[in-house]
Amino acid sequence: MPAAEPRPLRLTADVVRLSVLSSAVVLALGSRDGAVMLTLLFLALMVPRITRLPALVDLLVCAVLTWATWSAVGRWYRVADWYDTLVHSVTPGVVAVALHLLLSRWRLLPAPGDRTLRRAAGPVVTAAVGATVAVLWELYEGLATQVFHAGIPVGYTDTLVDLAVGLGGSVVAGVVLTWWAARRSSAP
Repeated sequence: MPAAEPRPLRLTADVVRLSVLSSAVVLALGSRDGAVMLTLLFLALMVPRITRLPALVDLLVCAVLTWATWSAVGRWYRVADWYDTLVHSVTPGVVAVALHLLLSRWRLLPAPGDRTLRRAAGPVVTAAVGATVAVLWELYEGLATQVFHAGIPVGYTDTLVDLAVGLGGSVVAGVVLTWWAARRSSAP
């Protein structure tokens, strides 16, 4: 399978970033909370671009974080019980991949394709990063609900399910990242 062209992927990610920024401006006219969330999202989406993460990872981070944020702004979590679980299963894994790549670049974690480690080390490290992301997300939801009285439907069972699927999605993301890194390092 040929490698994806970085330029179209990077341009698509840039289009997502610009749409988030323009949405924040439009929402500023009516919904201050939504505008703040989208402005913070825009700043977060600049990280993969500035740090020159691989174009595919950049696009995935842009797409998934935009989806998760719009789900909160639009209150799409209330559409169906499974929707919240779906978002919480995908988002921590994608963020964990980006963080694993950044932290390994800065030599704070082993690289996903590090041949001096066992092959299972990559997924374990990515899963640990993803579990941390999932925990931080749940802490944010608890803080937003308890302190700022946000209308986020949370509870004990919801939190446990969100943490479990966040960890599961991060394990899958770690396996994919390790496979991709191994494949990339063995390419001619």
